[in-house]
Amino acid sequence: MSMTRRTFIKATLGAGVGLSFPGGFVFPSRSRAQGKVREYHLFASRARINLGVGPDFWAWTYNGLVPGPEIRVKEGEVIRVILKNYLPEETTIHWHGVPVPNPMDGVPDVTQKGVRPGESFVYEFEARPAGTYLYHSHARYQLDQGLYGPLIIEPANMTGAYDREYTLMLEDWVMMDEGGVSAPRKRANILMGMMGGREGTPPSRAPLLEPGYDGYAVNGRVYPEVVPITVNQGDKVKLRVLNPSSATIYTLSMAGHRLTITHTDGRPVKPVETDVLRIGMGERYDVEFVANNPGYWLLAAMEQGLGEGELRIPIRYKGTLSKEPVKPLFRPGLRFVSYWDLRSLGSGDTPSSEAPERFYSQVLSGGMRSPYWTINGQVYPEADPLPVTKGERIRIGYWNRSMKPHPMHLHGHFFHLVNPDVPKETWIQKDTVIVNPMEKVEIEFLADNPGKWFHHCHNLYHMMAGMANVLVYY
Repeated sequence: MSMTRRTFIKATLGAGVGLSFPGGFVFPSRSRAQGKVREYHLFASRARINLGVGPDFWAWTYNGLVPGPEIRVKEGEVIRVILKNYLPEETTIHWHGVPVPNPMDGVPDVTQKGVRPGESFVYEFEARPAGTYLYHSHARYQLDQGLYGPLIIEPANMTGAYDREYTLMLEDWVMMDEGGVSAPRKRANILMGMMGGREGTPPSRAPLLEPGYDGYAVNGRVYPEVVPITVNQGDKVKLRVLNPSSATIYTLSMAGHRLTITHTDGRPVKPVETDVLRIGMGERYDVEFVANNPGYWLLAAMEQGLGEGELRIPIRYKGTLSKEPVKPLFRPGLRFVSYWDLRSLGSGDTPSSEAPERFYSQVLSGGMRSPYWTINGQVYPEADPLPVTKGERIRIGYWNRSMKPHPMHLHGHFFHLVNPDVPKETWIQKDTVIVNPMEKVEIEFLADNPGKWFHHCHNLYHMMAGMANVLVYY
């Protein structure tokens, strides 16, 4: 009898077996009688990879894999990850979207010192709440070199039913010039000299410009080498769609089917059907579809960033003889569900009926004759902190005065997206929100996780060029 990779992992976990695979990955140990610890070993190192098309190139990887190995646990279990650094520079791991204790958040010079080459660091925290999350390096440009992977926290008591589940990591890659950030570094240094930067900044230390990507991958493979989603007619299929890309927003549609959104950034929403799904860097969506239209189809992106090529995911019904999948048609009249169409199912805290104790205005600017991106005209780390006190309800108002969208991400907290047109109890919870050009968006959250928390644009090149500050509890 054939066995899928996931079935195999479950079988080994059930037997309590720790198996070493090439790259050094060790499957998590069995839950202990007390503590229920799931232990993983992640090795950060350079590796020669291929995305199925194009040249071999160097990437920075966890356990020699891109993306890194999936970490999947039950809500309430304890995740223990032992990171060993074999890279030539410091690294960390950030648990994107999970409100971990502050020392576990993985931001260099904010919550921990970088893990130096040859050294190790142990991350340990309780897995909650249930949802779809990411883990990735928060050191320099390492996200764009391949250091990311999926983190899935399953509910302690499963709800809902589906026949198949797939995790889809949407990735932008620079494969030219041996991969990584070498090409944008060269381009940034040239343009920095042409345009000029902040006074006293040598071109060699200027922030890198957003690159032109030459590979859009799904789970480390570029179409047509992407592994198909295989279904039987009548299946209810769950897709966990994650965007760890450094600088690419995807607008997705699925030929022959509608998608039903059930979660955004791990938090449940009232299910709603859509023809088009827009997902920014750092965002995650859980969607479902019913396999009721036999054939060979594509889930594909309408637009990417500055790169070439297309992101495509084939969906094949078993027994289908078609050789070429049908593309989705991006045309007027398709249903597009925005943030404002989503309604919370009421999980988590409910926004207070009182006015928030603090309000911070965050003006997002940059990109005009300068490689720098700013919040309120300031470049991190020379940016004013956002002071808060535990128990306060905080509101942040974003005003994007640039011509680029910015997916703004707050560490250590979920926030509610302020929507004055609906009751507060239905405001959706997120940890990352796209603020479009010339748009104003407000978020609100309860200050309930003390520490120093990074707050930034999740376009890696905007963050590294200054669009960040720190939320500080006093």
